[in-house]
Amino acid sequence: MLFWPSPARSLLGAAVCRSVQAIMALLVLPVLPPTGIGDGHAMDSSLAETIGWPELVDTVRTVWQSLPPDQRATAVIITADYSEAGAINELGRGSGLPTAVSGQNTVWWWGPGNPDATTAVVVAPSPSVAGDYATGLRKYCGQVRTAATLNNPYGIHNIEAGGHVYVCTGLRQSLGELWPQLRHYD
Repeated sequence: MLFWPSPARSLLGAAVCRSVQAIMALLVLPVLPPTGIGDGHAMDSSLAETIGWPELVDTVRTVWQSLPPDQRATAVIITADYSEAGAINELGRGSGLPTAVSGQNTVWWWGPGNPDATTAVVVAPSPSVAGDYATGLRKYCGQVRTAATLNNPYGIHNIEAGGHVYVCTGLRQSLGELWPQLRHYD
């Protein structure tokens, strides 16, 4: 191989690089159709959990924009897990949504967003995963209203499918005071 002319080595090197890039793209980027994942998530369970994120963000945006402007000014978006917060923060950037916060794992350390919030738009996974989330919210809020149900157009049953977006008002304490209680590792 040392005796190959330089252009031949360059072409071979470029071909190898392109092949590796193509294989890596299939493994780490969402380039395959969601229908290829299937209900068993045998291909990649992490990838399956990202299915429906654009729809999740659109649903949260619709709920957020349904709040009167004066209520939005004193509201925050709280998600049950860090992936929902990440989806909202990445895909919803520049669309009028505030930064979503979560009490899960190390995302809790980023803080409560608006510590003086009086309204919380809460994103929760499917009841089959999270149980009766609304009942749990009532210990923090005077009123809990189911504003929307999450779904994805591919029928993939990930943790968000069948979840809910709640509007919680009448917080029993400021969000800054509640924040330590919302921390969870799972």
